[in-house]
Amino acid sequence: MYSEEHVVRDDFTERSPYWRWRIDNHASLHVRDGVLEMCMGPTEALYYSNAEISDGDFEELPWSRGVIEVRLRFTGLHYGSAGFGFWNHSMRVDLSNPVWFIYLRAAGSYPLQGFFAQMANRFQPIMLFKSVDFYKVALDLLPFLAPIKLESRKPAMQDIDLTRWNVFRVEWADGSSTFYINGVEVAKLRSDRRSRARADIWIDNAVFHPPRWDAGNVFRHVTQENRVKTCLEVDFVEIKGVKVKL
Repeated sequence: MYSEEHVVRDDFTERSPYWRWRIDNHASLHVRDGVLEMCMGPTEALYYSNAEISDGDFEELPWSRGVIEVRLRFTGLHYGSAGFGFWNHSMRVDLSNPVWFIYLRAAGSYPLQGFFAQMANRFQPIMLFKSVDFYKVALDLLPFLAPIKLESRKPAMQDIDLTRWNVFRVEWADGSSTFYINGVEVAKLRSDRRSRARADIWIDNAVFHPPRWDAGNVFRHVTQENRVKTCLEVDFVEIKGVKVKL
């Protein structure tokens, strides 16, 4: 096994064979006019729908550290999740090691209603969909409900418009990661977890349910109903980092 520096960039002039293209149920992926359209919905509440691109799986997680930059926008605020960054393809509570921006919104009672920077089990709110007062109550209860840690009660960029084009950047290092939006630092998170990862961009109709006591010790998906289609429109993605070769 050895490591070497790599640069990957996709401006979506065509559908690249570099990515693993995934669609579940009511979702679609299209490349048109230099933009990747990742769409989900309308979706039924009881079934998982997902549009996703990634560059690895359980047996092939290529990145050991790196930087990912993505220019994209949402076409609307849906119920479910969306995100972009690095992930080690595990939902086990003790192993999951995402380093990404993540959007979470649910129709029912759910404490993480917003857009966050995340590294392992640590979250920094970027913007919140519920009031700050609601969020403070949820923050006080969260340690008793879930094995995750919230870094701050204050969102870093509450006025961001996710439906406009924004450039998101994640700089992933061994012990800490730094997150930027349009060149502005919005979070710096630390974690002792180590893992290889894949690059990942997705939009789906589920939020994760983080129970303290679960037989599989995993974050469970809770699917949401969406009456209209919503999309991520991706202008480009660029990854620079260290790839592991077996």
